[in-house]
Amino acid sequence: MGKCFEPPNLLKGDLARTYFYLSTAYWKKWTCCTGPGYDKSDIASWMEQDLRQWHKQDPVDALELLRNDEIYNHWQHNRNPFIDHPEWVD
Repeated sequence: MGKCFEPPNLLKGDLARTYFYLSTAYWKKWTCCTGPGYDKSDIASWMEQDLRQWHKQDPVDALELLRNDEIYNHWQHNRNPFIDHPEWVD
């Protein structure tokens, strides 16, 4: 049996939307990293279902919107569309 980490409930949706963004933005460009739930930019179906559940259980909140604004305005000048349009996860 391996080790497991699960984030606190108040961050699960944030992490799910981050993962959806990375997987979409870097589709077929993300050439590193494989594991039991992912292979580069591909998410395994069981992991995708968990992430979708996390997204529903932890909706976008004010802090996540502020972080998205900060990243856009002061760092990367791009936004996570899954924060701006959470319905796009579905």
